[in-house]
Amino acid sequence: MPKSTSPKYLSDGESKKEGGYAKTIYQTLYFAYRPFFLRILIALVLGFLGRGLLLANTNVIGYWVDNLVGVHSPLTGWTSTQMVFLLMGMALVGFALTMFFRVSFSRLSARAISSFYDEVTLRTSRLPMSFYDNTPAGRIITRFSSDYGNIFRLFGGPLAEFLSIIFDLSMMVILITVANPAYLGLVLLIGAMNFMVYKLNQNSLRRARRDLSASRSPSIAHFAETTQGASTIRSFRREQSFSERFERLDEHYLDQRYDTTKKLLSFSFQMNSLTALLLLLTGITAYFMVDKGWATVGSVGVAFSFITLSGNTVQMFFEWLSQFEEAMIGVERLDQYLRMDLEKGNYLPSAARFATGHPVYPAPLEKYLETRKLTDDRNASVEVSNLWFRYRDDLPWVLKNVNFQVRAGERLGIVGRTGSGKSSLIQALFYLYPLSQGSISINNHNPRMHDDDKGVDLNLYRKSISFISQEPILFQGTLRFNLDIDQKHETDKLMNVLKQVGLLEWVQSHPDGLDLRIEERGKNLSLGERQLLCMARCLLQDSPIVIMDEATSSVDPQSEEIMVRATEEFFSQRTQIIIAHRLSTLAKCDRILWLQKGEVVDLGPTSEVLPRFKNTELV
Repeated sequence: MPKSTSPKYLSDGESKKEGGYAKTIYQTLYFAYRPFFLRILIALVLGFLGRGLLLANTNVIGYWVDNLVGVHSPLTGWTSTQMVFLLMGMALVGFALTMFFRVSFSRLSARAISSFYDEVTLRTSRLPMSFYDNTPAGRIITRFSSDYGNIFRLFGGPLAEFLSIIFDLSMMVILITVANPAYLGLVLLIGAMNFMVYKLNQNSLRRARRDLSASRSPSIAHFAETTQGASTIRSFRREQSFSERFERLDEHYLDQRYDTTKKLLSFSFQMNSLTALLLLLTGITAYFMVDKGWATVGSVGVAFSFITLSGNTVQMFFEWLSQFEEAMIGVERLDQYLRMDLEKGNYLPSAARFATGHPVYPAPLEKYLETRKLTDDRNASVEVSNLWFRYRDDLPWVLKNVNFQVRAGERLGIVGRTGSGKSSLIQALFYLYPLSQGSISINNHNPRMHDDDKGVDLNLYRKSISFISQEPILFQGTLRFNLDIDQKHETDKLMNVLKQVGLLEWVQSHPDGLDLRIEERGKNLSLGERQLLCMARCLLQDSPIVIMDEATSSVDPQSEEIMVRATEEFFSQRTQIIIAHRLSTLAKCDRILWLQKGEVVDLGPTSEVLPRFKNTELV
């Protein structure tokens, strides 16, 4: 099977960071854990005491052995029964404190990481449209699934385990010093050697994990693309080529996983070798110290037990630390989205808690804007002045010096051949992309795109426009949710708009009614039903301006008749902007705007402009 050799093809062009982590990720983790600091501190103290009590059992057993052989110890005079009860009490209290620490810390850590996910989602949903144009879907999916999964998996229970290891190491240093300070040097030596091995492998492991994270998204993106276009692929008998491409992408990912696993095994082998060396040194040292009378049998037993345990614990510490590199890479990748610039003119909700420097709505203003409208009238005027528009600076102009005005309550039709700029004009009306030059206003109100601009809030401006697209968009959830996303309308109101679009009997025929489950993209509904539901949603929005972009091009004649009647009856007092290839749909428009290659060819009464456009279409 041929293999692709293009790294960019296999990694979807994602840039890979080298070296250490950006300082911002530590600030991000601080933001996530800050609300829980006091509770986490209490859990840490209790967890440290619990691990100390459990490990101190070894010291008590050492003192017991010294008592039995007649050597003086801090517990000289204690009976065996008292020793047993002391050990049991220490074990029970230590176990209870340790369990409390692990459960409480794991829950608090999970809540902190969940808040991090929520904050990234808040910002990603407000990124510029150019981000979604330039970023493969697989990369976004990977960061919100695999990368977040690694973070949540390791920052929950495993982080509590990692902290327990740190507690153990700290207590072992204290308890070994109490038993016999001479052995402390061995523990510090093996710790330093393990640290050296970790640092020697750190960069290669970090690089391998970053490459592994980056190699996930291409195959996921390709798989999503394949499932969405499955019918087309099958129609053109292209199954084999898509399958081969997926296998190449998946093979690249598996090769990267193999390389990462190989590096991890090498690191683990080096750690095991150091542990074996520690045990050898401990045994030899113990023999000479007892032979010279420098230590008692009990103290040597305690020290030997702790040193043996500490060797394994030190190894576990650095192996866990290595695993947390994977979680930190996930934090790093999501932190990139957290720190990106928002869409111009957009703000984070007042509920945002991370101080990342993005503009945030003050709570009173946010509450005020929720109930405010740009106008209380049933319609509004739209003015487009000297509009120049393109999607990127390196792309050609799609709209060139466009000027027109839509009067309040007017029905304006827009015609033009494919590529004339009709849909781009809709994008510009919503300010989904920055305007290169010129302005668009509603009732002489421009949206405020920068802090020093005069104008109205961008979201308030957009709320004044309802939109019905050629491809109806429905979401996985109930019918009620798809109609009333903000959940602010009563059932009677929902039923009324369903009646207006001819879907009331259809809804009532379903046992679940408004709780009918809608599958992803409305796959369990016909195209006509989906489009009529979108029209019902538009009616509920009650905006003064309604835009329809090829809304009737793919529906059956009966649904088209209902939608055309809606434009004449239900939207009769609204300002309407209608794009349609079926020119009969535009026959009752007040005026027609004719676009060609991004420029206005003509603007005038329907009876004059539409025939001229038909004649050019026949040429």
